[in-house]
Amino acid sequence: MFRATNFAVTTLLLIAFTLFMTVVRQKRSLDNNWPVLYWLLVVVFTLVRSEETFSFEFILVGLGAALMLRFEFMNAIFVKFFRFVELVVFAYVIYRGVEIIIV
Repeated sequence: MFRATNFAVTTLLLIAFTLFMTVVRQKRSLDNNWPVLYWLLVVVFTLVRSEETFSFEFILVGLGAALMLRFEFMNAIFVKFFRFVELVVFAYVIYRGVEIIIV
């Protein structure tokens, strides 16, 4: 059951930002600064409430994939791989966020 606490609303906003970042990653160029800002926000959110939020290891994998995508000299196969890794971590953030809010 959803209770509108500050933590639940912040998590809901983070889920909405994650959905926005998924669209940005698929439609925009790779040298966009929004993904790095997003991952820094998720890292801070995770560190503040580490017991109740996301697995820090998954978040670091997503941050690493976002930073690797900033390099423009990578082969197309590597770009697809790191986009897939980041998409998996986006899915984890959405799933775990919904789980946090509902429980």
